[in-house]
Amino acid sequence: MEKATEEIKNLKPVKGIEDWSRKQYRTKYIYYRRKGAYAICHCSECGARYEIRAVETGDMFQDAAMDIEKPERDKPTKCRNCKTKAIYKPAGKCKPEWHYEYVISGEKMTDDKFAIRIFDTRQIIRADHETVYDCMEVKRILLEKGKKPARYEWNHCFGWIKSSCGEQFRYFVHPRAFREVKKTGMFKYVPIEKSITDNFIDDSWFIDYYIAAARYPDFEMILKMGLTEYADRLVHKYPTNFNPRGKTIENRLRIYKSRIPDMIKTKGSRDSIVTFQLEKRLGQHWTDEDLEILSVMKENHYDDKNATVLKHMSLKKLKNYMIKQKMWPNPKDEWQKSFEKRNLRSTYYDYLHMKEAEGYDMTDEITLFPKDIRRRHDEMVLEREKKKLDTRKKEVLKKYPKIKSKYKSLSEKYSAAAGGYIIRPAKDAAEIVVEGRVLHHCVGGDNYLSKHNTGKSFILFLRPIESKDIPFITVEIKDNEVVQWYGAYDRKPNENMFSKWLKTYCKELKKHEKANCTGTTKKRRTA
Repeated sequence: MEKATEEIKNLKPVKGIEDWSRKQYRTKYIYYRRKGAYAICHCSECGARYEIRAVETGDMFQDAAMDIEKPERDKPTKCRNCKTKAIYKPAGKCKPEWHYEYVISGEKMTDDKFAIRIFDTRQIIRADHETVYDCMEVKRILLEKGKKPARYEWNHCFGWIKSSCGEQFRYFVHPRAFREVKKTGMFKYVPIEKSITDNFIDDSWFIDYYIAAARYPDFEMILKMGLTEYADRLVHKYPTNFNPRGKTIENRLRIYKSRIPDMIKTKGSRDSIVTFQLEKRLGQHWTDEDLEILSVMKENHYDDKNATVLKHMSLKKLKNYMIKQKMWPNPKDEWQKSFEKRNLRSTYYDYLHMKEAEGYDMTDEITLFPKDIRRRHDEMVLEREKKKLDTRKKEVLKKYPKIKSKYKSLSEKYSAAAGGYIIRPAKDAAEIVVEGRVLHHCVGGDNYLSKHNTGKSFILFLRPIESKDIPFITVEIKDNEVVQWYGAYDRKPNENMFSKWLKTYCKELKKHEKANCTGTTKKRRTA
């Protein structure tokens, strides 16, 4: 447990924090108890007790001379003693209330060092008691020019120790903090940009704003150059592939120095940052025409996909190919045609991504610019699926060997034929995986394979006799009862017929099992 440095430990107490924080609490109550024509009132703020008349006497002159007010729940009023604005609460029906707020103060240490001090304040309100206020300093943040903030928290056993926790989002800033900021050299000329501070609730911009101003020595210049959106990202810690160790704006943003004027035009927007980062990452220098082409491509492609494509071709070649393939957008296109072109562009990007992932030569013009993009894309999908399926088949054959070894005995028990259909168990784990892939359901998952392998339940295939090698219906059976059965896409073709077929099949299974138990021999059963 690393303890705080001496300079953090030895900060002097801040005067007036508790009195100032009390004023930030707007919750003040006057508790009342009715007693006939009178009400006994108790102010939660000053603790004063007094009595007021709650019912008029009927005498106009006497009523004018008396303090008459009828207390009602949540009705605004004033304390007769301290004049505090409050609301009425019935004393016998209100529970105690605890309210918490964080108050921020600041302290100049040197021109290059500043301490942010965070106080935890609370207000405890109870009927028939004076309001209790408490104030305790709980955190300190040391800001040093060009460095990350160092955070410390108060520990009752060890005193001030290093902390990795962040700060509370909502808090109030004590006026002293602003006075101290103006005295500190590294903040002296840092403007408070309204577009940044408006993104926060109340004064909750203070900590993040001055952390960014201390950590990035050119923060003042960034704001004065008009890169307010970039400054906003620094304050909010939004990820945009920054290099926090960079000493200049271009190094920190990972862009060419020549692109800074273009950044100023967009106020340092996220889109311009990502675009110019991609340009430098690819080692290219784009013209205005190139940037227009890229803006079109970014409408429906992520930056990483654009990076994959632009590694292998220029933006002009990409545009020319898309025009030739009739996938380049046109403002005059109707909605349906525009949608089709957008899908075709996505198909092309997916095709290139798959080609690169499979290790194809990405310098080959035939690979980069196919004539029939849809057909080539579908061929790549099938090729990748075949590779994945072959890998999965090898994996399950090794993992679930008992499915294959049990096939002969299970076939003798479960194989049957009737009404132009046959039913049999799976020959091995790979066959179950293929069944699931072809019929697009989950039977090829480890759950069903494991159950078949251990004998908890078994997977059977129901198929027409004339096409017995083509997957049709998959059946899960346990203790001679069908647990579930499904065809393609988890649907049940001709449900009534096959439900009756499987019901009869199960009855025959039970008869055959009973006959075997009694020693009676029968011919192969039929459903």
